[in-house]
Amino acid sequence: MSKSALFVYTHLSTFVKGDLEILSRHYKVKEYKVTNAPKHKLPSSLVALFFYLLFNIYRFDIIYIWFADYHSFLPVLFSRITGKRSVIVIGGYDICREREYRYGSFSSPLRAYMALTSIKLASVNLCVSKNVQRVVKSIATRSSTALVYNGVNTHSPLFAMGKELMAADDKPGKTSAGEYAINGIDFLCVALSNSMQAFFIKGTDRFIQIASEMREYSFVLVGCDEKVLRDSSIPVPINLKVIPAIDHSRLKQYYQRSRVYCQLSRRESFSLSLAEAILFNCVPVITNVGGMPEVTGGLGLINNGDNREEIKQALLSALKESSEIRVENSSDSVYKRRVLEKFTIEVRERELLVLLSSISRV
Repeated sequence: MSKSALFVYTHLSTFVKGDLEILSRHYKVKEYKVTNAPKHKLPSSLVALFFYLLFNIYRFDIIYIWFADYHSFLPVLFSRITGKRSVIVIGGYDICREREYRYGSFSSPLRAYMALTSIKLASVNLCVSKNVQRVVKSIATRSSTALVYNGVNTHSPLFAMGKELMAADDKPGKTSAGEYAINGIDFLCVALSNSMQAFFIKGTDRFIQIASEMREYSFVLVGCDEKVLRDSSIPVPINLKVIPAIDHSRLKQYYQRSRVYCQLSRRESFSLSLAEAILFNCVPVITNVGGMPEVTGGLGLINNGDNREEIKQALLSALKESSEIRVENSSDSVYKRRVLEKFTIEVRERELLVLLSSISRV
């Protein structure tokens, strides 16, 4: 571990933590968290970052940043000035603008400038899907890009936990949607919806509306904030169990008992939960957006997200396909093989190390 890396991030999500663990196995890593929430703390946090870089950047061989945003501008600029190598992982939010939902870094002129300049100055922009890579090249033609897919950590507690225990919030009993006992789950969606923006971008509204039209089937939605759900004014049908955000490891309880995984997002750069669900042999039903078709690779069914009848037919077809999979040897299904061959943390680690080695020699 003769080389050192500065790891800059704003939130230690599952995929950010995965990269941190990878780098920590091969570099002397210094974590640096930029506080961007609440918003009034961002300016002082950026000032602190400026002075940290001013006195410490010489210590690092590589500057590794998750997302192009306010917090990436100074590290990339300092890297350019001092001749250091910088890597920005482009996650999707940082290169999009959804005017209707005021979503994406490019929804704000100043934020867009910081993100775009960061992308242009970085030694390489690490894209989590081909779709993300195409967008980066379209907005910054001369930028350097590389494709390394996100990876499922099959050694995490999500896959290591025993399956005999039922999560407390999964026990039969009264839910926000009324009396509904969960055993087998027909349709599952995992979508972190902690704001109205995320609620619509993740297609949570679509999932709820479809559930209300298919009341003879069981639906489970994990990750939706109760206040956001109330503010949406969309009624929750009795056949839908809504569960707020839970520890990542507890998702196993839902993946294992679900037959179909449904992701009706309006924007999605990759979707780690989609890859996880496929690894548990859930048949995927997705919208044709972002990197999700790259993850499924022709498995499951794809729809445009706006035609409810088309979605319902896709869900029913997926349900039938799920029954066929369960008859087969599920331990070696085409679903599991796809994820294990292309979307594991081991695959990401191997490709990431090759990339970092190549830019360090330049």
